[in-house]
Amino acid sequence: MAEGEISCGYNPGFGRKVYFEPEGYIDESSIGTPLNKSAVDALKQTDMSTNVSYRIKENADLSDAVQIGLKVCGEQQDIIENR
Repeated sequence: MAEGEISCGYNPGFGRKVYFEPEGYIDESSIGTPLNKSAVDALKQTDMSTNVSYRIKENADLSDAVQIGLKVCGEQQDIIENR
């Protein structure tokens, strides 16, 4: 198990993006590890890659982390739209 934060963002072309940022790498200059296809695609489009040292194990089940990230991202988007 790793400690850190799940972050999210929204890209009109790709939808909701979910990333993991390990403890010690949580700041504005960090590019977390993408946890869903939207995040992977957005990084590829901008020719960027993760810059944190943490790597996810191959075939790891991240479905709970992705679902939590998508839920939080959706809640944030609703708040922004209803201001």
